[in-house]
Amino acid sequence: MRVSISAFILLLLFCTRLLAAPTQVTINDIKWPPFFFPNLEGSLPGLGKELLTTCINNEQYQLNYLTLPVKRTHLYMKSGQLDVAVYSHKISREQFVIYGKEPIFLSEYGFVSVKDQNIEINQINDLYRYQFGNLSGISHTPEILKIIEEKRLHDEVTEGYDIDAMFGQMMTSPPRFQVMANSKETFKWRAKQLGITDKVTVHPLTVKTKAYYLTVSKKGTAIKDKQAFLDAVDTCIKALKANDGYQTIASKYGL
Repeated sequence: MRVSISAFILLLLFCTRLLAAPTQVTINDIKWPPFFFPNLEGSLPGLGKELLTTCINNEQYQLNYLTLPVKRTHLYMKSGQLDVAVYSHKISREQFVIYGKEPIFLSEYGFVSVKDQNIEINQINDLYRYQFGNLSGISHTPEILKIIEEKRLHDEVTEGYDIDAMFGQMMTSPPRFQVMANSKETFKWRAKQLGITDKVTVHPLTVKTKAYYLTVSKKGTAIKDKQAFLDAVDTCIKALKANDGYQTIASKYGL
């Protein structure tokens, strides 16, 4: 009888621990400095990751990051293989995700070049004068895409898959290309890490500023009350922005 009671108590404790264990939530990861670092840079995980870690209740949810290319992220969010992702707003995405309402961060889309080449970009059409470096996976505006397609016809586009390698190609002599487009925050962060801040120009022209939000896959099964999950994160982000909390975190990333 004692054995049976002991076994029952152990089983009860085991079940209690299972019930108390946080829900595993799968989220996309991507090399997008300074917002997401698949591997720590120093002790930093990236602004987006740090904010999500701060604002998602770790007693209820445990974030499992899965490094995926952009296209597969979309497929997995549509199928529910990913539970959450950080997206800019597109009406077409509302078919398969629910958006939070408070931006996690903003990103300015712009251009970088080598400083001693004295390149001027005061308007988008100035790009026609220069060899262009195109980093795979970047979401360009329709106007920039049109220019890239036209320049491809004249062999004036260099394709690349790693921003650090592309900085090297732009700075070599002779350069493979003269200008590339990306998030200004990304350019500034990587230039600082590579020790080339004084050798490149992040141009003042901002083509577009995008807000990025936490989203939940409509087909994901890990998060039962999806709207409550998003509302809780929205409330936390707003609270951080209302005091010094948000800026304290952002300042670690030069923002």
